Amino acid sequence: MKAFDFVLLFFSFVYALALTHLLMATTRMIRYRSSIVFSAPHALWMLVALVLVISNWISLWDFHTVTKITAAAISVGFAFSILVYLACALLSPDFDKDGTLDLREFHERQGATYMGAMFVTLIASIVVNAAAASSMGIQSWGSENTLVIIMVVPMVAAFFVRKPWVQVLAPLVLAALMTAYIFVYYPVLK
Repeated sequence: MKAFDFVLLFFSFVYALALTHLLMATTRMIRYRSSIVFSAPHALWMLVALVLVISNWISLWDFHTVTKITAAAISVGFAFSILVYLACALLSPDFDKDGTLDLREFHERQGATYMGAMFVTLIASIVVNAAAASSMGIQSWGSENTLVIIMVVPMVAAFFVRKPWVQVLAPLVLAALMTAYIFVYYPVLK
């Protein structure tokens, strides 16, 4: 087993847990749809979180040619995977209570928390991309920062502008940018 396989397997558990939170929440929202008040912003943030998990996990492919991975790099990668997990877990509402679950109210009450977790993840991406490009020779990560930095704009808009149209448009643009990131930088894994 190569270092890449060993480390990716470890990170994959955390990414799988993040994805599980999103899929379980979605399943419960479908199952209990009659007692849920729908929120377009929340649904779009769920989409953003899904693409966040996919794009960050797939970006780890760039390490497949690295023969030695330092403990520091593993620690940073693990911390980053925890940030992705937290963003997904904070976004997924609890279904413990009986009665109606108002996702509009959940977004109003918890939106700053899960958007904040995603913002921290985005800023960490920029720092990790720059560090990996300069210290580990993963040059593509340095160029990927161009698109990641653009993602800060809708993220900040959603965080600070409470207008309903911004709360819908910002996560929609962010999801589109993250999806573009996958197709621009990882159209084929070689």
